[in-house]
Amino acid sequence: MSLLRPLSNVFRAVATAPTIRLLNPILNAAAGGANPTHLSTAHRSKHSATQVKRLFKNNPARLRLLKKKGNLPAPNKQIPDPLYPPVFKPEYLSNGWSAPPPPDVHVPDYPFKVTRTGRKPFGAVGFLPVYRDVRIHGTKQTTIIRNVSGNIPAFVTELRAVLSLPLGKKGVLTSASTGKHGGGEAGRGVNKQNPIRIRTGGAIEVNGDRALEVRIWLSGLGF
Repeated sequence: MSLLRPLSNVFRAVATAPTIRLLNPILNAAAGGANPTHLSTAHRSKHSATQVKRLFKNNPARLRLLKKKGNLPAPNKQIPDPLYPPVFKPEYLSNGWSAPPPPDVHVPDYPFKVTRTGRKPFGAVGFLPVYRDVRIHGTKQTTIIRNVSGNIPAFVTELRAVLSLPLGKKGVLTSASTGKHGGGEAGRGVNKQNPIRIRTGGAIEVNGDRALEVRIWLSGLGF
């Protein structure tokens, strides 16, 4: 039996062999089967947008160098002026409690109101509803103000004036705020770029531990 096949059988096998078509235009160009004018080149950055902001734009060494050269960008001056001065100077206990103003002190009618905590024994006066919140293993600290009623925007504006808080990159965050991809920006919490938000239920949250400053301000107003 001969081990050599006829040449007609070899040519028939080559003719019926499957061919591979390159559907990717880049692969087609590499194979010489596509017009190079249809190609598009996409350049991907080595760093993400967050890394670029942290490593280059807001780098402490870069900010110090700009400050030394006098090229530091001007800070945001969107801070309002306070409208309501304190009416008296309170005294505080070690637990943070302060007495309300005496009857002879005239407390004006503010467009907002902050109600103290209740259900104290023997009808005692409660605390101002200002709380310190610590999250993320102690690395995230915020201040929460509850029991705020009346004109909430006026309260937020006066709070920003007292604490020297800028308006924020996205304004005052609320539960209706939406992010770039449709997510709730208010649910992500406050930060340096957005230092204040109105939480669901009417509570006001401020970035950082500002509880003592808020208590001094509220008690000075007569709440």
